[in-house]
Amino acid sequence: MDFHWVDVFATGPLTGNPLAVITGDGLPPADRMQAIAAELGLSETVFAAPGAVPRLRIFTPEAEIPMAGHPLVGAAWVLRRIGWIGDDATVSAPGGVVTVAADEAGARMTRTGPSHGGHADAGAIAECLGARAMGDAPIWNAGLPQVMLEVDDLHGLAADHHALRERGREEGWAGVSAYVLRDGLQPVAEVRHFAAPIGIPEDPVTGSAAAALGAHLAARGLRTGDGTLHLTVLQGHHMGRAGRVDVLVDVGPDGPRAVTVGGQVVPVVTGTTFDGLVAG
Repeated sequence: MDFHWVDVFATGPLTGNPLAVITGDGLPPADRMQAIAAELGLSETVFAAPGAVPRLRIFTPEAEIPMAGHPLVGAAWVLRRIGWIGDDATVSAPGGVVTVAADEAGARMTRTGPSHGGHADAGAIAECLGARAMGDAPIWNAGLPQVMLEVDDLHGLAADHHALRERGREEGWAGVSAYVLRDGLQPVAEVRHFAAPIGIPEDPVTGSAAAALGAHLAARGLRTGDGTLHLTVLQGHHMGRAGRVDVLVDVGPDGPRAVTVGGQVVPVVTGTTFDGLVAG
């Protein structure tokens, strides 16, 4: 199997969110994929098998997840580069079939039907982050259920990862996006994302959460065009991994219908795994 290390949603070399994409004729056993993801220690590792619709499985260091933005965007770029897909394609993950597009510079994915799933306790979440909440804490799902929490300041947050892990696993959400919104002709959101429930204390740049934030803000009435919201998400600079996600939300009469997230992808390392590493 071949190994591809890329930086997704990058703003230059060695920025954004690192991702490992491992490609081969088939997929290793699930326990072996989980062990490799734990060994690599990245936010996510993707395993891909070829086909008319390539099959992907996504692992954090602690668990398999059904869907995520940065793994799908990064994998789309890699699969185009190695000739498995063209510029526009579909790929299959456990959470469903997703439309992707890629070029030399980067990639994007589109998720239909983002959904609102109630509210978390804004005060309790803010306390877990050492922040001051500026409103409620809706849960939005654009691949994974995520809490959206507007805060007064992103500097100096002191997240209680154990408390977030326990609360998220009990309440059924994967992470919290703490954000500060800057309005303008094209709004910009600065974000820090904490995903302790799935084994990621703080994620450098998060595609599914950027999509969820776009859906949340669009549902709240924010627009930049006729039936659309263009949002720029800046994330990772607090970790020394400055990243950017370009978000486009298609909004219908009943709310957000689809969200596209994309950004630059930068190659870092390619290689080949040992046979014994991926065999059962």
